Amino acid sequence: MGATTSRPSCSCCSCFPDCGARRFLRMLGGVVCICPCNGRSVERDQTHLEGEPNSKVVKGTVTSCGTDYGWIEDCVFFSRDAVIGAMPLHAGDKVLAFVEEDPVLHELKATEVCPFTEKELQEGINSKIQDLSVCVSNVNQNIIYIADEYYFFLDSISKAILGFMPYEGDWLDIEYSVEQGSSKIAVHSVKATQRLRLEEVCVTSIHRREGMLNHTIFFTLDSLCLPLGYTPVVGHVVSVVIVQSIKPNYNWRAISMTPVVRPVEGAGPGNPSSLLFLYQ
Repeated sequence: MGATTSRPSCSCCSCFPDCGARRFLRMLGGVVCICPCNGRSVERDQTHLEGEPNSKVVKGTVTSCGTDYGWIEDCVFFSRDAVIGAMPLHAGDKVLAFVEEDPVLHELKATEVCPFTEKELQEGINSKIQDLSVCVSNVNQNIIYIADEYYFFLDSISKAILGFMPYEGDWLDIEYSVEQGSSKIAVHSVKATQRLRLEEVCVTSIHRREGMLNHTIFFTLDSLCLPLGYTPVVGHVVSVVIVQSIKPNYNWRAISMTPVVRPVEGAGPGNPSSLLFLYQ
């Protein structure tokens, strides 16, 4: 079964806040939940999702919200009619969502969004889910090994929400459940333990495929997001996004880098030469 563009929901059920949250949370734990709504039954479990390779249940935070639409983690779009419940969502609300990836455009869209509270988690609705801050011990293609004991597969939707490809030594905060009798874990949310943006730092060294910023932040060209056509050189001044990552003598890794430009005297809309690249 391929990815679908719409799903039946419990939006007509008088008890939708509890019903919707419980259904989503039990799905994350791998437990089938059948929720009667207006004479219909909605049944979702991990088996159904495995048949839809471009779909995933994710947990996240609403980062912006307009009258008729909003964004989860700044990268998952949802429309008003996808929200289960009458109460409007606001920035900062915690939600569970069915997220689908457009196989051509690789854009993420939530087809169903349900708010929930941490209290619901604490009351054991989804007691199988655990959270952990952990260091990546190895990466083999899209398989991420953590703590030399467990591993998980980073699918395209989770990678898009995370915003970068993990690297050995990176610290991640994950919510997961353990697959019984296996060292493989099912990850339900993942983010960098610490993530910062720095303006105007200097490339201080490059050796083969690795380099340093301000002598304190390391990067690898194999895992660094760069503007098309740009290659960093020693002395360039750049803006970077960094994550907490452990390497001998260093605690931060740059995951993206953009050269800094500044307007100079005589700048004007029709004068492209009026931009001064700080690395030139």
